[in-house]
Amino acid sequence: MRRGVIFDIDGTLVDTNYLHVVAWWEGFRRQGRDILMVDIHGAIGRADRELIDYLLPDVADEEAQAISDTHAELYKPRLDQVRPVPGAGELLQTLSDRGMIVVVATSAPKDEAERLIGITGAQDSVSALVHSGDVEKSKPHPQPVLQALDKSGLPPNNAIMVGDSVWDALAARSAKVGSVALRSGGIDTESLLEAGAQAVYKDCRELLHHLDDSPIGRLAAKD
Repeated sequence: MRRGVIFDIDGTLVDTNYLHVVAWWEGFRRQGRDILMVDIHGAIGRADRELIDYLLPDVADEEAQAISDTHAELYKPRLDQVRPVPGAGELLQTLSDRGMIVVVATSAPKDEAERLIGITGAQDSVSALVHSGDVEKSKPHPQPVLQALDKSGLPPNNAIMVGDSVWDALAARSAKVGSVALRSGGIDTESLLEAGAQAVYKDCRELLHHLDDSPIGRLAAKD
């Protein structure tokens, strides 16, 4: 029986969320748009244009592109400084060693996603990757999770999504997949539970420490 775990990347496996926030904030600022960092932080996890539309529903295409370009200009040079979330590589490797299918589903482009997975040191544990080029909609739409199921051959009842945002939990719920949330992206426990997370942990290390009695552990032990 195929069982597996679908991981988000930013804020879940690598510590990038606040780098994104600052880069987006500057992108908005350069277009004369005063968006609070706390609001940008709450939108992290959506794809570029969907994030912009979420924060600026009236934005024109040309302005949105300028904001996105500034974000990329400021964020990409910082990739060399990105570090994994504590326990990320160990968690991926442990799940793979236990026979679980490990999938990554992200709104990042393919080259960036592969680079970030490599930062965990456990890229060989990942069986499939869903990136921005694979889908038309980003989380909270279920399409990235559904695509991850399709690529991996996992049925919804034998998969769990691990993410750090309410968008991850909402996407998992819409796809009828269980979800576990991590606070490593900066979102509070109550918000993550309200979005549908079955359990919340500080980071990958804490999830790994409690793996056997987590929803993932119960899935692995299911007959």
